[in-house]
Amino acid sequence: MSFYMTYLARWPDYFHVAEGPVNKIMGYIMGKVEGQGESWHGHVTAVTVATEYRRQQLAKKLLNLLEDISDKILGM
Repeated sequence: MSFYMTYLARWPDYFHVAEGPVNKIMGYIMGKVEGQGESWHGHVTAVTVATEYRRQQLAKKLLNLLEDISDKILGM
């Protein structure tokens, strides 16, 4: 299994795609959970925004989404 498919299989809640008009991909974020014992946190693996959708705070929105998911999953 490829690197990214392993991430997707292990941490599906940490993969999100932002779609624009006519299902065009505007950007995406992928991450994972890492740590040990009681010290766990979310980790951003990649965040990408298509050129025509930059400077619209889409990356910020994707990062906030991943942070909210981490808080919910990890009970923070």
